[in-house]
Amino acid sequence: MFYSNAHTHSTWCDGKDSLEDMAQAAIELGFTDLGFTCHSPALFDPSCLGVQNEVTYQTALRNLKKTLAGKLNISLGLEWDYYSADPIDGYDYTVGSVHYFPPRQGIFRSVDESPESLMKTLNEWYRGDQMQMVHDYYDTVVRHIDQNHSEIVGHFDLITKFNEKQPWLDEDSVEYQAIASKALNDVIDIIQSYDGMVEINTGAISRNWRTTPYPNPFLLKLLKKRDCPIIITSDSHETSTLTCHFPETVELLKTIGFTETMQLKDGIFQAIPFD
Repeated sequence: MFYSNAHTHSTWCDGKDSLEDMAQAAIELGFTDLGFTCHSPALFDPSCLGVQNEVTYQTALRNLKKTLAGKLNISLGLEWDYYSADPIDGYDYTVGSVHYFPPRQGIFRSVDESPESLMKTLNEWYRGDQMQMVHDYYDTVVRHIDQNHSEIVGHFDLITKFNEKQPWLDEDSVEYQAIASKALNDVIDIIQSYDGMVEINTGAISRNWRTTPYPNPFLLKLLKKRDCPIIITSDSHETSTLTCHFPETVELLKTIGFTETMQLKDGIFQAIPFD
């Protein structure tokens, strides 16, 4: 059973539906909990500015929490990008994500805005050197988790978002898998020191870019080998995608050997066995 979604957006950032509408959809799905995680402020990115006032965002969530008491547990979260300023106090948890390559001369280039933007960055900044771009992305992911200890590691291999529909990177190559595996091992080492978890994110499926969740199955196998806690999330931006591809993701995880995932339930993260 799916009790919650812990990575949820709304009109406070780039989501399509309000906090109230997302919560009502969660209630209709039979959820016990819903964790909102609007994007952290990113004034350097006009395409996704993030939540502009964290104080009023938290106030809105606390008011919703009071309104829905006894119907749905609301958790206050933030999807914290590495290049955003430190969040204010008061969140229940953060999702640590990397959406940008290391900036150059104060210019930021997005990892996941579009295939065209990604190829422009590859050609103009990296002169076609795929592995150097991959290195820079994963180094930033590891640095973020090491420095900021987010409870949830967000869409670990986001850099591969467009690769299924518009291939540019060989995810089966020894070189790529070595880079990604080392980064994931480093992340696992870090989060094991504070009981963090890695999300299995179905967001790109709802956007029709992927047919499987993040991360790639070879990385899922590594998570299982390391006995790393995982959590299925939809990275939902609208009411219709709160449980996008959840049953199929459970079946995929079972084939790899997982028997449980973490879920938000009764206001806390806890391990829930598969049915």
